[in-house]
Amino acid sequence: MNFFNKPGRILLTIMIVLAVVCPYRVHMYKTKIEEIQSGKLKIADMQYAASDLHPYSAYLMAIPYMIIEVALGSLYYVRTRD
Repeated sequence: MNFFNKPGRILLTIMIVLAVVCPYRVHMYKTKIEEIQSGKLKIADMQYAASDLHPYSAYLMAIPYMIIEVALGSLYYVRTRD
């Protein structure tokens, strides 16, 4: 494949995949928290009360993806600059 022969294309592909996976995972976590709060999903030995969970705390799960995106972006910049 000629696409992957150019420098940094694999890094760019990984960055695009992570940009798609991150919002999906955040949505999934937010949905799970909402199900716990509504009572649809019961967890037997849960450490916190369901009222203590907030659906927007799911956005904290995006932080590792952002850190990886920044690291890959800087590696892509270093790899492709001439």
